[in-house]
Amino acid sequence: MNATAWADQITAPLAVAVGGLICFYGYRILKLTLAIIGFIGGAAGGWAVGLSFAPGNNAIALVCAVIAGALGAALCVWLFFLGVFFLGASTGAIIAAAFFSTSGNQPQPILLLAFAGLFGVIALVLQKFMMILSTAFSGSYLVTAGILRLLAGVQNAPPLWFEHLPTGSAGILRYVALVFWVVLGIAGVSFQYRAVRRRDEAVRHEAPST
Repeated sequence: MNATAWADQITAPLAVAVGGLICFYGYRILKLTLAIIGFIGGAAGGWAVGLSFAPGNNAIALVCAVIAGALGAALCVWLFFLGVFFLGASTGAIIAAAFFSTSGNQPQPILLLAFAGLFGVIALVLQKFMMILSTAFSGSYLVTAGILRLLAGVQNAPPLWFEHLPTGSAGILRYVALVFWVVLGIAGVSFQYRAVRRRDEAVRHEAPST
């Protein structure tokens, strides 16, 4: 099995595992979360650049994706506020794409960028709340995309779920995926918020005795 085929085989289960971790523990393991989100964003950009320079050559695209992903992960960890902005921006882009998908329209790049920029700025202003929200819904997105990829089969399953869901009578999958993503995201927000609140209360109770 070559490297490209091996990457195809592990994409879906890895997305489910990593997504579940980020959805419910993303804020607690924030640096790791920022590294993962940075790697995913960098890898997606690197894959596109690799295919633009060598159309049809997945091996070169994979190498570019790994290099760009590693660079994105390092930048998001070393430059904390960049990582926070990117985390919020990725959530904004996902939410915008979800609305476009539900309406049956193709995502408009300018509006995706506008949503991404808006959510990125909000993440910098409301850091704790937005980081919990962003990690929960980014993680639930990865879980949903991974499950859909497993159900559809590796050969004909695209990496991005919102852009490629079927239309017509089979388009019910679009709404099932959307509901699952939202419900799982809300569950992740609730779980993380309760965990953070318990931790903050424990710190307040310990403070007078120290």
